[in-house]
Amino acid sequence: MNKKPVILRTIIAAVVILVFALSMIPLAERPFYDTFKSMVKKDAAVADALINDAKAIQEKNADIYPSQALLSAADNKGVELKKMIAENKNIEDNRDVIGAIRKNAASSIRLGLDLAGGVEFMIELVPDEEFLKKLDTIKDNGEAKEEAKKRMDDEFSRYRDMAIEILRKRLEANKIFESEIAPSGSRYISLKAPIVSKDEKVQLLNLIQMSAKLRFRLVHPDNDTLVAQYLADPKNFQGPIGYELMTNSTFRSGDKPVVSYYFVENRAQMDGKGIVDATPTRVQFGQRMISLRFDGNGAAKFGEVTTKHVGRMLAIVLDGKLYCAPVLREPITTGQAQISGSFSNEELTSISNALVSGSFPFQIKVDATFDTDPKLGSDNIKNSIYAGIAALIVVVIFMIIYYNLAGVIAVIALGTNVILVLGALAAFDSTLTLPGMAGIILTIGMAVDANVLIFERIREELENGKSLAVAIEAGYSKAFSAVFDANITTLFIAIILMNFGTGPVKGFAVTLGIGIISSLFTAIYLTRLLFDYLLQYTGITTLKMRKFLHKPRFDFLKNKNIFFAISGILIIGTFITCAVRGTDMLSVDFTGGTLQSFNYAEKVPVSKVEAALKSFGIPGSVTYKSNSGATETKTMEIIIRKADISNIKSLDETTVLLNKAFPQAKFTSAGESTVGGLIGMEFTKSAIIALILSFLGIIAYVSFRYEFAYAMASVLALLHDIIIAIGIYVICGRELSLTVVAAILTVIGYSINDTIVIFDRIRESVELYPNKSYREIVNMSVNETLNRTLLTSITTLLVVLVLFFFGGTAINDFVLVMMLGVIIGTYSSICISSPIVSVWHKKIGNNK
Repeated sequence: MNKKPVILRTIIAAVVILVFALSMIPLAERPFYDTFKSMVKKDAAVADALINDAKAIQEKNADIYPSQALLSAADNKGVELKKMIAENKNIEDNRDVIGAIRKNAASSIRLGLDLAGGVEFMIELVPDEEFLKKLDTIKDNGEAKEEAKKRMDDEFSRYRDMAIEILRKRLEANKIFESEIAPSGSRYISLKAPIVSKDEKVQLLNLIQMSAKLRFRLVHPDNDTLVAQYLADPKNFQGPIGYELMTNSTFRSGDKPVVSYYFVENRAQMDGKGIVDATPTRVQFGQRMISLRFDGNGAAKFGEVTTKHVGRMLAIVLDGKLYCAPVLREPITTGQAQISGSFSNEELTSISNALVSGSFPFQIKVDATFDTDPKLGSDNIKNSIYAGIAALIVVVIFMIIYYNLAGVIAVIALGTNVILVLGALAAFDSTLTLPGMAGIILTIGMAVDANVLIFERIREELENGKSLAVAIEAGYSKAFSAVFDANITTLFIAIILMNFGTGPVKGFAVTLGIGIISSLFTAIYLTRLLFDYLLQYTGITTLKMRKFLHKPRFDFLKNKNIFFAISGILIIGTFITCAVRGTDMLSVDFTGGTLQSFNYAEKVPVSKVEAALKSFGIPGSVTYKSNSGATETKTMEIIIRKADISNIKSLDETTVLLNKAFPQAKFTSAGESTVGGLIGMEFTKSAIIALILSFLGIIAYVSFRYEFAYAMASVLALLHDIIIAIGIYVICGRELSLTVVAAILTVIGYSINDTIVIFDRIRESVELYPNKSYREIVNMSVNETLNRTLLTSITTLLVVLVLFFFGGTAINDFVLVMMLGVIIGTYSSICISSPIVSVWHKKIGNNK
């Protein structure tokens, strides 16, 4: 029995579980005004009056959200909201209070676009002066009209791709990894993002519209005199040539702004392109500032400007707004600067993130805002949830039947693991999506695997005649290295994907990383605690467990050439299939396509519409969205990939076909446009870099913990699993999509976990049996871990099989890849990686 006090360890476990369980509250979004009332500590009558005024403002303008309406109502009456709520040192003005209400009203877990829908912004890119000058240069080169037009279009596309990546970085800086950003038409970008409350749209809108163009501009040397002249006679005042009048408002007590005037030079001395870091800070008396750090070129330029103009005021202008104009007392050559001003908490964070992620080469104009329905469709989501619950119940029953009392302990640990993962997602503002659920399924599988490893070790000790207390102690001790190495290797992959991946890749990595840490806690700490309670407070003397195979003695290495041949044929078949199908195997996420929009009177389930489209010969993905403005519009969109363009009917013909299939919907055509793929060059590049670094990380860690032969066998087995899984999936006529990418990442995590467990047993056996040949040790180790390998695979397969047959069409591709990954990963761990180590290893013969 673990000699550390049981009560103390119980308290620690209870505190951890309670903290993360409470993080999940509230699970659903709360009404904005109700949240405000719950935060009010005094002047409740004033709060009620403000809410009534805010609702009246909304009635006059349906496009205004509750947060905007309440802020307007408070400002109109001169009410200080911060005096009405509990004291908070981070709250200084009404804008901060609105931000706090918005945060408290939001649901704890942000669900992704596929599970809960979100918001879509249709963004028009309006070229600024810098871009127009480039186009004028192209026009003035005397090129042929067509060639000049092509260059202009290429230049615009290049800048548009830059804008997409800047938007993605901004959202990711705000912990929104699961956005969908793609070109739409010739001059637009469609940005879809999950939200935790309706009022979060306002915050996102401000973040998107921020161009983040930072300019350092000199203030007129006689500014005080010019300002005095202007204030004395504003109508007849003639300003100096080359300067414009700008104002800066600072808030004092009572939220009454103090306005300062500056005549600022039109020409900028430098811009913010050299910024590498922007950090929100608070200085004495709570003043908010943004500390800037420049790269080498930026620092040199800033030093040159400040040296040349010592004694002058240097205005810091962001997106045309003057924030401050400090006097240059001395040259600043450290490459650092500060922006001070009247920032709210939300503005401080948003501006800092925007400055780091980069400025837009365009002016951003949001033409329309829509609420989007879940991409999977509510009917598909219900099927998936029911299937997921059923799958978990099957696993629970299986574990209890197979391991009896130990299985009950494993089930308690699994349930706790789910609570911890969901609580951590809420605590760290992460987004739960279908790829994220893949990460959770993988971590549940790894948690089961960790329990199985421990239980199988306990079984071995019991079979060797040890008492239950000694067997449990030895089981945890001997299984620790395998559990630790398998999880840490996968955690390395998660960390690398988290830092170098983008979008769904990063979202998957965040969920996976959280799940691994949670699994280690429940499998090693919590289950051990429960066993100690059994030993201390019950009279139990043994644990009954079932067994698939009794002392297996298969000679796997004998047939290694057959296994290599089978894998080689499958790999070659994959390459041939991919070459034959070409871009036909890529979904609209990669290729883009045509978007057809329809207004409707009655909503038809997504799955039914997609099935009807398939029967028409125009397979496409379907989403619903609505605009709840003054005139509500409800729209259904169909996206058809480029490979199917030849099958696309005209918009009117598609409308006729849909109305024939669903007359109650009363579809009417609303427009047609082209859309770009969600996966651009930057996304692809970052994903490839992340995967390469993941493989290098595996090689480094496994070489350190084991040896280089093991590391190379692990990586070769991973490549083997990925290629064959993709090949079989493509042969089945399926399409590669973002969801499939997440499933492939799951395959990587599962496969490396399986392989490391066998390698750990080989390493242990080499020391225990110095007189056996290396070939014998490898065979023996694979056989000794065979029960564990099969049991883990079966429990994971039970989950994915139930999801595959009963989870609905929306997740079918995703589950198919996972199912293939489990089967192929199990095969490669036994029949590929272990033989590779045997062939590669230098110590073939006797190990002495």
